[in-house]
Amino acid sequence: MEWQQELSEKGYQKVAERLANIHSCDYFLKELTLIIKGCVPAASNLPDDIHILYNQLTSLTTFCEEYKPIIMRDLKFLFIEITNPSNKCAQMYSSTTEEGIALYHQAMQGNVAAQLKLAYFYQAIERDDWAFDWFKVVADLGSAEAQYWLGNAYFVGKVIKRNLEKAFFYYKEAAEHEHGDALNNYADMYLRGEFVEQDEGRALELFKLAAGKGVPEAMYTLGHMYENAVGTEVDMVESKRWFTESALCGDVFAANRLGHEAVEDGRGDEAIAWYQLAADQGDAYGEFNLGVCYESGIGTHVNIKKAKYWYKKAAVKGDEQAKQKLEEF
Repeated sequence: MEWQQELSEKGYQKVAERLANIHSCDYFLKELTLIIKGCVPAASNLPDDIHILYNQLTSLTTFCEEYKPIIMRDLKFLFIEITNPSNKCAQMYSSTTEEGIALYHQAMQGNVAAQLKLAYFYQAIERDDWAFDWFKVVADLGSAEAQYWLGNAYFVGKVIKRNLEKAFFYYKEAAEHEHGDALNNYADMYLRGEFVEQDEGRALELFKLAAGKGVPEAMYTLGHMYENAVGTEVDMVESKRWFTESALCGDVFAANRLGHEAVEDGRGDEAIAWYQLAADQGDAYGEFNLGVCYESGIGTHVNIKKAKYWYKKAAVKGDEQAKQKLEEF
């Protein structure tokens, strides 16, 4: 192992020797703890994520043999931090650590629900690379939720090399279990012709299934498809219906779009209601649009104080148009 050699070069020869024999040791967990404590003199100085990993490993009392590769993977991440410190700030949250330890113990004993929760836990602390292996474990057991997340991982290519064939495979697996978000992404691959041959008609069918599962993004795409004759004929009534459904289910793009349409049609009161719907979800563009409404008297009386309020909220989120407005004031 390269990291075993690096440990020796960094002055941890005894640790490296123990590591070389750990797989043949009858007391694997005991030896694991000795190895870790042999090169981690001050665990409290570790960054948040690595500190959690340290506690997970050193407090482990039992595990299923098939998860030993994950234990060794975690050990490697710990040693990488020891030999090449990241210099991230150590800011500990005991409740988070305790949750991580409890889930780790349960996951290592084969508790499927805990394995999925542990993957979510790792996502929450921004360690998608650690989450990936646990999603894989649960996906192999038939979990549509885990299959969906594996599809995302292979599609994005951040924690593992991008592979559209595998992304398509996992989206398809989850979609066949009627997972809404997987259906949406599966449909999107047909719509764009990513890995699979482009088939707009098939995409339309799948987006309808996803929309039936309450996925706002699928509803928005259906609105676009009916508006632009993609996989179907133009049907502006259906298009408006899907955009409206999408906005009401939380899609801020749809809400802002409907707001713009209302402004163009002279329905200011309706426009401000749609913009408010987007702004209430923290959408910077919706906040900016509300600022415009209050500045220009669209759907309300002119109120510069409120206009500035909404421009400031959007500007804090980085909206350049809002920043420009504030400079003009």
